[in-house]
Amino acid sequence: MSVVPIERLRLNKQIQFERSLLRELTLQEVQQEVSQTFQKLFHSYTVFESAIQEEAIEQAMEAYLLGAEASQFILSGEPKEDVISRYEVELNTISADFADYLDYWHHATESHSWLIQRAGIISEKFFKRWWMAGLERGERRRRLKLH
Repeated sequence: MSVVPIERLRLNKQIQFERSLLRELTLQEVQQEVSQTFQKLFHSYTVFESAIQEEAIEQAMEAYLLGAEASQFILSGEPKEDVISRYEVELNTISADFADYLDYWHHATESHSWLIQRAGIISEKFFKRWWMAGLERGERRRRLKLH
């Protein structure tokens, strides 16, 4: 008989939970929201499609999974506001990093400067929406014991 470390069991359970959540999420759903939110910041569709869209989708999924992870605290009775403040630093880091990424591509392509100045606010709202979506779906899955 072999002993399996508890960390490995927790990691496997977390991976299964994240996979089940990602199955609910369609790529078209994320792509559509990314296009509606960030395409207006760049003239060049080629730059948007090749660089911005892919990174935004990846970061949106990260925020979504982070929100799903946070759902465990709501089910343990913690107020939603406390859970939001607990994850605020991580969510702000995702938003700030993506805004820096947009700023880099702004300088590389010389896009509209007045739009890119709003990129931080746009990014913050965008990733907060995906975090909340993950929180709600994660909470629903945990309540229904689908994890």
